[in-house]
Amino acid sequence: MTNFLRKYYSNFRHPKGIIGKYIVHKMNGKGHAALAEWTFAGVDIASDAQVLDIGCGGGANVKRLLELCPNGMVSGVDFAPVAVNKSRSYNWEAINEGRCKIVGGHAKMLPFFKDLFDVVTAFETIYYWHPIDECLAEALRVLKPGGQFIIANDADGIDPVGDKWVARIGHMRVYSIDELKDMLTTAGFTDISARHDAKRHCICVTAHKPHPTH
Repeated sequence: MTNFLRKYYSNFRHPKGIIGKYIVHKMNGKGHAALAEWTFAGVDIASDAQVLDIGCGGGANVKRLLELCPNGMVSGVDFAPVAVNKSRSYNWEAINEGRCKIVGGHAKMLPFFKDLFDVVTAFETIYYWHPIDECLAEALRVLKPGGQFIIANDADGIDPVGDKWVARIGHMRVYSIDELKDMLTTAGFTDISARHDAKRHCICVTAHKPHPTH
């Protein structure tokens, strides 16, 4: 692999500079829209929900969530400054209206109070969560009791194409549905369910934060 290709593929994990801006721009394209549409068609999100999108990238899913939650509030977080800037510009109107907030931050140390969100989403991002147990614990922490965590990936751990991307990008891992269910259970989530589009190798795993026992 040439140095240029190595640098190009590494920007999928950590977009920065001119290449990173291009990658983030592509995140808002049609290729990623199909996964989002399939995911949102199978989940129930209240119109007044408080939502967090972890790894918000170019901000396209933040905008979709704003449309799904016209009476709610949608926040996005990403550790790449080029992604934060793109997501802010893509959702500037909602930000000016006070319905949206985009901030910098890492999945393993989310800059939000506990028990804050009704829904937390993670689209095509958990591949890069290290250590993933700490990141899942953070998603659980910021959810309200009974809140829903939605993971959507366009790789299912079965399709060998996923292995090729792992080899190209590095520091990436593709998880199967069973692996995600096990990790979510260990993290403390309950009511875990999954959908699988075997033809497109897409998966959506949902889980909930349990209510405290008295």
